Amino acid sequence: MHCFKTKLNIMNKHILSLLAISILVTSCKDSESPGLSSNQQFQLVNNYSNILEAGYEDAYNSALTMQSKINAFISSPSAENLREAQNAWLAAREPYMQTEMSRFYGGPIDGNNGDGLINSWPLDEGYIDYLSGDSHGHSRYPNPDFSVGIINMPVQFPEITTDILVNNNQPDGGTTNQNGDNVSVSVGYHAIEFLLWGQDDTPAIDKIPGQRAYKDYINTAEATAPNGSRRAVYLQTVTQLVIDNLKELVDAWAPNSNNYRKTFEANPTTAIANMFNGIGRLAKGELAGERMGVPLVLHAQEQEHSCFSDNTHRDLILDMQGIVNSYYGTYTRTDKTVVSGLGLSDFVKALNASDDTQMKTLLSNAQSSLKTIEDHKPFDWLIDGNNASGNEMVQKAVTDVSAVADWISQIAHDLKLSQVNIPESNP
Repeated sequence: MHCFKTKLNIMNKHILSLLAISILVTSCKDSESPGLSSNQQFQLVNNYSNILEAGYEDAYNSALTMQSKINAFISSPSAENLREAQNAWLAAREPYMQTEMSRFYGGPIDGNNGDGLINSWPLDEGYIDYLSGDSHGHSRYPNPDFSVGIINMPVQFPEITTDILVNNNQPDGGTTNQNGDNVSVSVGYHAIEFLLWGQDDTPAIDKIPGQRAYKDYINTAEATAPNGSRRAVYLQTVTQLVIDNLKELVDAWAPNSNNYRKTFEANPTTAIANMFNGIGRLAKGELAGERMGVPLVLHAQEQEHSCFSDNTHRDLILDMQGIVNSYYGTYTRTDKTVVSGLGLSDFVKALNASDDTQMKTLLSNAQSSLKTIEDHKPFDWLIDGNNASGNEMVQKAVTDVSAVADWISQIAHDLKLSQVNIPESNP
């Protein structure tokens, strides 16, 4: 009997030891690896790649639709067909602007066939086409000048080709504006915008965009400007160039290819840092700085992003939507299907839930301020020197968007993300 009790005590001690070890192991597993697992981090990066691939694919397909409307207009110039082309341009901007969070970290959009050939701005209208006259009684140009612009210089530019336009886009020694930007822009969405709308040479208080006549594209006695055929060739050439460059971006983010995406996903740590850099630098230096802060300080109509169409309010909202997409890990495509998965929010929340909560609040604030701009559009009227309440709306948006970028810097500090750096302005 004594022997049995001894064996029982030994057995009980052994069971207790096993329980203690089990509790210790479980405790270590709960605390040794805070944050997302390496597999989850790859899923996050992969979802971001999927979002960009879908966004660029939507932008590409929308640009093809825009091209068909432009070709229809060129074939049969009319006020109605011009409006159709303009509406197609507006629609094409919706997906593209949601991809700009992929800028500022050396990705494909920052390469030779990237943003410089797709979305360069601001541009000098007189570098492309004629400068309008005093048709409204207040233009800064006293008379129409039909001698300026690539379109109106057949001696210097006998042919209008893709190579000619690319080689003359923001050349060294090109014209700069008061903010130091090279405005000798010959290609991209905004070149198309100018060719469809013309100069917005009316006072901001009138709240109307450019009023280019469809007769700029005809060659009869009713033409409102010379060189209608060259203008048509220019418009078609620059549209095809945007499409070609968008296709390169689609290919760069395609899955299962030996492309940029493969390199990007190979190092999730660096990729996640670049995702933070992309949304932070877009918010700070570009959106709050170049696209709102600068035109507000200068009260300059021509410093707004889409100044010919008065579509700047959508540019601002869509840029912020792209930031939100990246942070939450979701994107609604043009056909309403949704691409979703892990986002930066999941990464932050797993390490510092309060930082994630604050980020979501700041994103909501920024979206609300930008929606106020849209509700009181156009942007050029809001930044006018005589519109104090409009100036306040834009300044509020600048402050709220800047707060998003500043909190990304705080997140980087709290999470010790040494590769994340959000400067005041982008190079």
